[in-house]
Amino acid sequence: MARDWYHTFQDFFTIRRLWLFPLLAGFFWFLTLTILLVRWLAIGRPQYPGQANPWVPFISDIAAHQFKPVFVVGCIITGITFFGTVWAVHHVRYSPNFYRLTNDARWRKVTSSVAEIAGLAAAVSLINLSIFDTDDAHVRHRHLLMGTFGGLFVSALATTAVWWDQIWGPTVFVGLRKWCIFNTFLVLCQFGCGLAFVILMYDGHYKSSGILEWCLTYMGSLWLTSFVGYIMFREGEEPRIESEPERQPLLV
Repeated sequence: MARDWYHTFQDFFTIRRLWLFPLLAGFFWFLTLTILLVRWLAIGRPQYPGQANPWVPFISDIAAHQFKPVFVVGCIITGITFFGTVWAVHHVRYSPNFYRLTNDARWRKVTSSVAEIAGLAAAVSLINLSIFDTDDAHVRHRHLLMGTFGGLFVSALATTAVWWDQIWGPTVFVGLRKWCIFNTFLVLCQFGCGLAFVILMYDGHYKSSGILEWCLTYMGSLWLTSFVGYIMFREGEEPRIESEPERQPLLV
């Protein structure tokens, strides 16, 4: 029985279906945020006990008082699929069945491993973040929040560095460059938005920082989804370098 389940799992998550990880991660994170936000708006935008921001509550404030099960389930699914996304993005680069960059520079391979470890740390922190909410475990929640953001930042930066050759390199795979550029653009936007969020929050500009937090997290769902372009096979063909000629069908 266990062997049947293993083969079923292995057959479903073939390398051609790894794009489901970023798609599900982006979708469920977007869905979780939207449920919390719509619920808060629908009941008249209440203020919660201990809410530091009197204008726009932080995500943690809403999640600690309403729909916490939704937030927990959403974070668990997002955390698992996020790590699956990070693993898949780096796996396809070196897989002999996909991009086959087995002779990649040693620093890129090390950086790739760093990205996966940081992604795992971010996923675990996010899951625990949803369980230890800001109302019942404020200090632990803040530490887990910093761990989540720190892991995301390191993982995103390392992943961008690994795939940078597909933006400026002499040989790039067909259809991949535009996704790498778009993904890198989102990373830069998130970094700028996150930096502004921290500065404004600690300066007491809670209204602006609250809006930026929601923008930052929604942008994160788009960033996750953009990895679909890294992993999806194109037109049923193997990934091909742009300088290579297209394969012509054999005449019958």
